[in-house]
Amino acid sequence: MNDFDAIVVGGGLAGLACARELWRAGRRGLLLEAAERVGGRVATDSVNGFRIDRGFQVYNDAYPEGRRQLDLAALKLGPFEAGAFVAEGRRLTRVADPWRQPLAAVWSLVSGRVGLGDALRAARLRRDAVAGFRGGTLDPDRAALQQERTTAEELAARGFSPALIRQFFVPFFGGVFLERQLETAAPVFLFDFAMFALGRATLPAGGMAAIPAHLAAGLPRDSIRTGCPVRRVVPGRVELADGTVLAARDVIVATDLAAAAAILPAQWRGDWADRRQKPTALVAFAADRSPLASPTLVVSGEASGPIDNLTVPSDVAADYAPAGGALVCVSLRPEFSGVGRRAEAIAAIREQAGRWFGPRVGSWQHLATVDVPHALPDESPAARRRRRVNPRLTAGLLLCGDHCAAASINGGLGSGRRTAEAVLASS
Repeated sequence: MNDFDAIVVGGGLAGLACARELWRAGRRGLLLEAAERVGGRVATDSVNGFRIDRGFQVYNDAYPEGRRQLDLAALKLGPFEAGAFVAEGRRLTRVADPWRQPLAAVWSLVSGRVGLGDALRAARLRRDAVAGFRGGTLDPDRAALQQERTTAEELAARGFSPALIRQFFVPFFGGVFLERQLETAAPVFLFDFAMFALGRATLPAGGMAAIPAHLAAGLPRDSIRTGCPVRRVVPGRVELADGTVLAARDVIVATDLAAAAAILPAQWRGDWADRRQKPTALVAFAADRSPLASPTLVVSGEASGPIDNLTVPSDVAADYAPAGGALVCVSLRPEFSGVGRRAEAIAAIREQAGRWFGPRVGSWQHLATVDVPHALPDESPAARRRRRVNPRLTAGLLLCGDHCAAASINGGLGSGRRTAEAVLASS
């Protein structure tokens, strides 16, 4: 006899979304999480009164799965301003969204950061991306096509100048994709572009961990076991690290790629299990005040230096920092994220940021350096073709996560929901 209707292994966003759909449908279930808290990679730590997210993370309030599954008002989202500052040398230039900030966009033209031809191409790109999303033809969660462009190929085909690609698209979307070659598949880029066009990058009050906490609050308290690592799963069975065996009609593996490959028997591991995962690292500083006059993302347009992008989360959501302080977060380029270069990276951050903001950078106090070795699955066209899109591996065993969809919060939530629907449809 089964102990449960369903057991969900992994308490990240996909696992929480899956469990919530199943529990709402009346299924008797259990969610197991190895860590002491739910959320997976969406996590926030407290250091000296500052809230530090694990890696550069934002929530886009246009995400369709978020609008479907989350109470956005309850999350008290604080928005970044649209667009970004591009930092190069001693100059910070705003690249603005002309639909929301027409005067700032005109200044981008006048200052020479964006030429008229590129501005017209950007308008067409926005039109096409939004139309594709609204028309249902642009969905990066679907199975990848045999022939997909990379983001770099898409931008080149659309005629964007090499200067704008280097000065804006590479630093901005390179930070989103965690790779500056823009090898991420074009459907992922176009979807993200549509989301930035229609929505806002935001941070919730309490840090990004508020999102999984919000999902977990919708589950019965006794249906979640944290601090409960799993050794092995097979159809209908879960073996815990302490040797306990639990039974269920359906077992859903909702961990990241590496953990899924470790607990699944070889016969149910496919090409998806060998997909590369991209690392990232974030360095957090305490400052007495923000270096920025507005809550805007700063991306580095420089060819060298450790900074990929820089944010001041406390400008967006005040409780990221204690009263009288500001939290400055720097996302590192991959070549500066190794432990062996940690002290060198911090010194290089101060030097690079000092050119942008002046001598006050010298007073920033290092709070923490956060390494995220498995931040995002590789989203290149070849890697996307290796994804496991069908959640059912075999009878009684299913797989979900952002590695089964687009690598994003939206992708993780959607994968969890669709996997729950597959379970419900078969029962």
